[in-house]
Amino acid sequence: MKNVKQANINIRIKDLFFKWLDITYAAHKLPKQKRDILALFLYHHYLLKGEITNNKILWKMVFDYDTKLKIKEDLDIDDQALQNTLTYYRKNNIIVNGIINPAFIPNIEVNSKQFKIIYNFNIVDG
Repeated sequence: MKNVKQANINIRIKDLFFKWLDITYAAHKLPKQKRDILALFLYHHYLLKGEITNNKILWKMVFDYDTKLKIKEDLDIDDQALQNTLTYYRKNNIIVNGIINPAFIPNIEVNSKQFKIIYNFNIVDG
């Protein structure tokens, strides 16, 4: 394939979720704090899905008190800021029926050492 550019980037798995939401910003337009909170929920979802196979229990644990406490500590935010953000997610269909909308979840296999994002630019006249 001619004119293909590739970049190999070393990144910690936790940081990958922040980068994912930065890269997909044009699609969701979430402000920084809302992206950061979502990134940590996605990170905890990733960690827990390696241990929990029951999807209902998995999502219950993702939104568990202890997970929320870790997120508040990581981002140095108070409970009100987190609760307001969760309400925002529900109103904007980012959280639907107690789970994060799959459109926001990168398809990363547990314990995978690689994740690819591919952009195809179809150049049109005009």
